[in-house]
Amino acid sequence: MNAPLLGAGESTVRIRGLAAIAAIAVSTIAAPAMAGKKPPVSLASCGPTDITASTVTMLACNGFDAGNLLNQANAGADQAILQSLGYSGWDGKIKDVAASADKLGGTHTLNFGIQLTGISIVGVHYGGGKGSPGAESTAFYVLDAAQGINQLHLTYNASSNAVLFVTGLPRHDVGSVPEPASWAMMLAGFGLIGGQLRRRRRIPAIA
Repeated sequence: MNAPLLGAGESTVRIRGLAAIAAIAVSTIAAPAMAGKKPPVSLASCGPTDITASTVTMLACNGFDAGNLLNQANAGADQAILQSLGYSGWDGKIKDVAASADKLGGTHTLNFGIQLTGISIVGVHYGGGKGSPGAESTAFYVLDAAQGINQLHLTYNASSNAVLFVTGLPRHDVGSVPEPASWAMMLAGFGLIGGQLRRRRRIPAIA
């Protein structure tokens, strides 16, 4: 015995009903897989107010990058970041850094026990507590410590540990940091180009 044929309207209802059942089944299967997973945390971007001191100028920074990168296991990543900041003089061994500070316990005062002078490169690791950059993360900073500074002020809470990769460098040893004279020449060049463009605009077109 043949089953009666469905009309167009009944066929559409049947298809929609099957699609709804399939969608519920998929969501039911996927729900346990997503259970317990937290959405990704958005990390802050490093900036000139992250580290301050009376005679320190921040020249460049990189971060924040998730996790604690200030250890031997992540030395390769550290080297790549330092190179992106213009410094390639570190041999990749944590034991050979200029100084380190562990168990900071959220303090805002960073003291490596030695005086920072000239160009200094610092890495700071934060936990994920209240007032942190968003989660456990690390940032790297190129600082001009001028004639010398003994301690730095950290703006974020949840400081955990820090590394002073190098200190006492002249500016020309850090490739990404232009000399003051270079900045002056670049600005003067831009001024000359702008002046020429303005003069050209004033010249009437010749038919």
